[in-house]
Amino acid sequence: MRSDAAKVVSERPKSGRTWESKTPRKNKVILDNRGDRVDDRSDHIRQEHQKHRKARFNVLDRFLIHRVGCKWDKVYSEICAIADSRSFSGTEIREYVNASVSTDCWIVGRTVMSHDRWGGSQVVRGLYVHPKSRLLSRILPNT
Repeated sequence: MRSDAAKVVSERPKSGRTWESKTPRKNKVILDNRGDRVDDRSDHIRQEHQKHRKARFNVLDRFLIHRVGCKWDKVYSEICAIADSRSFSGTEIREYVNASVSTDCWIVGRTVMSHDRWGGSQVVRGLYVHPKSRLLSRILPNT
């Protein structure tokens, strides 16, 4: 895994502006749903003009897809070596990996089953850890 993966995932967005415009412009009248005038200095208007943090997990997705067929313990230890659980970005990376890979699976007939978020059983789609071989595997969704 990339050594700078934690930086790449939680990099600050480059879009939007935070500086004040030097060009004088007329104030635009902002109306709410009822047609009443909204104070343009209110918080929700100000928040629209701020830079927001965006997490980009495509680096982790590509890493996991390239590791299909490898032992899950080795893949997860490689992720843990980069993503320190004491930092915010490291915890975020570990939580994303735990949410995107089904680790507690079992086989019913020829289908691989897993728990959904409410504790019920569901058919696995996407990345999962094979219950017998403990290899990272992938089931493509039917389209």
